[in-house]
Amino acid sequence: MTTITFADVVHQLIDLSLENPAESAVLKVIDTPWFQRLRDISQTANTRLVYMFSEHSRFGHSIGVAHLAKLLMTHLERRFPNEVSEFRTPVLLAATLHDVGHLAPGSHTAFKAWFPGKPDTHEELSSRVIREDPHVRSIVESMGASTLSTVCAILDESPSVPPWTWEIISGGGWNVDRGNWCVVDSILAGVSYGRYNIQALTEAIQLTSDRHLALDESRLDAMMHFTLSRHAMYRQIYQHRVLLASDMINKAIVQRARDLGKDLGFADEVMKEALAAKDASELSLHGVFWMRESWWRYHLMRWSEGSDATLADLSKRLIDRRLFKTVRIHEVDDGSELKEKARAAVVAAGFDPAYYLHEISTSDVHTGDYKNPMLVQMEDGRLRHLSDAEPLFQALVRESRTAIKRWLALPEEAKQRLGRRR
Repeated sequence: MTTITFADVVHQLIDLSLENPAESAVLKVIDTPWFQRLRDISQTANTRLVYMFSEHSRFGHSIGVAHLAKLLMTHLERRFPNEVSEFRTPVLLAATLHDVGHLAPGSHTAFKAWFPGKPDTHEELSSRVIREDPHVRSIVESMGASTLSTVCAILDESPSVPPWTWEIISGGGWNVDRGNWCVVDSILAGVSYGRYNIQALTEAIQLTSDRHLALDESRLDAMMHFTLSRHAMYRQIYQHRVLLASDMINKAIVQRARDLGKDLGFADEVMKEALAAKDASELSLHGVFWMRESWWRYHLMRWSEGSDATLADLSKRLIDRRLFKTVRIHEVDDGSELKEKARAAVVAAGFDPAYYLHEISTSDVHTGDYKNPMLVQMEDGRLRHLSDAEPLFQALVRESRTAIKRWLALPEEAKQRLGRRR
């Protein structure tokens, strides 16, 4: 057998060849404990509490990202062999390993819970895994003396590598990461928002003379199809108010566990380390390895039967799906009067506002596109940013910036005291 085939909900079949050095290295990485750990890292966190089949993990997503990177690299290598060939292996390995640093509970949700107000640094944790785990490191180093440093430079978006190498994975507009989760998460949520023409996009991407990715102007239609799909996924799924409110329960649980300190009761050594950490950089690699969904869930189960009534109640809310309700803060004011009334309602209902009253909001979907805008190769030879080349994209950016919605998240009993029924 010279080819390993994975069944996939988006691409149907993903083939990786044992005879191709780069693809063989990807297969070896997939078999490592760190990559297998991704089976127990949720792809979409609390989405399953609203969309019942969204139970999938980062494992399948990461293989899908590797597949899209392979397709795009094959296309680019045909057009720009001298520029692309030497980076085939590092790009495929970086694409495969880009998410190994994610944590429980819920990947991106984890950083809101453990390190509120701090940036999501899972890419830095991924680089640590590649550098410090002997098994992963040995596979990467076996592909050449400079492969390890190049893979990490790609994940770190370092100026030491051509920008197109990391734009493939984390650049603005379309990239292989966004390109995969948009469809996977849509299919497994049971909705059609995230589907778009993958082949049309991958075959319309080229390299500029200064080593950036660019889209052929002739396929702006395919790019906008993807952009609208991604926009809809955020608006309809990722920024669903029930999911945003659910994330606050995770945050409140961690906060309560930290506040209890020595009175917490059950907590294994990994949990103690996680609660003591003020930043992801303070976590040991051993701790990161064990911070997975089953570990988090087991602590919730133990805490739900513990002596602290607040921690027990918060834990049960996630386990039994007794989620916070939401009250809309309208744009006409800052919501201060509503917040005061909500705080009083939470107290009157017998809850501590420190854990049971939160403000949530949608975020700017296109923030990353401002930092690393995708280029468009116009038919007259000019290069333009996507927002300048396509008025519809510009309109979506404006909508994303201005149409921020805000709510208060609080228990149902408190919402009823406010006289709100929906």
